[in-house]
Amino acid sequence: MNPLLIALLAVLLIPLFVGTWRTSLWGLSLQGLLMAWLAWRLDPYPSMPSAWLTLIDLALLRGVAAPAALYQVLRARNTPARHDVIPPNLLSWTLALGSVLVAFNFAQALVPTPAMQQAIVAVAVTGLMLGFLVLASQSATFSQMIAVLRIENAIALFELSGERHSESVAIQIGQMSIVAASIVLYRWYLSTVDVDDPVAPPGDDASEVAL
Repeated sequence: MNPLLIALLAVLLIPLFVGTWRTSLWGLSLQGLLMAWLAWRLDPYPSMPSAWLTLIDLALLRGVAAPAALYQVLRARNTPARHDVIPPNLLSWTLALGSVLVAFNFAQALVPTPAMQQAIVAVAVTGLMLGFLVLASQSATFSQMIAVLRIENAIALFELSGERHSESVAIQIGQMSIVAASIVLYRWYLSTVDVDDPVAPPGDDASEVAL
């Protein structure tokens, strides 16, 4: 497997076992930067605007802006270092490692020919499944945000596995705007609630909580 994909697989897994919020943010940052590096390796001489926008999206927006925005809030609030993304128990760790095996088997069925495309799909599916694992196992606000950003990164990585072609610049800018708006919303919401507060289910209000 490509060393970049091995490194990307590592930064997907390590933050799940090292229960600190800084590790989670470093993981998000490295995911974006490694995906940008991979995109550059796949197209080392980008000539189309869509290729440059992809690099900006992965490196600057996902690799720098998203983790930096959340880091500023958490540091300003002197958030305790300890923050488990998944429950620190054997069951959660087994599910995380099992997700890797399932993802690679799925990639072999989806892309029968062993090649770069198959490896990218395998790592992307791993990222998707781990994102859903975090989303399903933790209700804390910060963990939910990390999970959603992981899923978005997995989708972006899956897009790199397709054939290189010119995309609509307007659509790509629209997608980047949605990601940027989501980051701003996450930062604002995180600054208004406690990091460990669970995300309230839809329809809950103060009176229901009191009851």
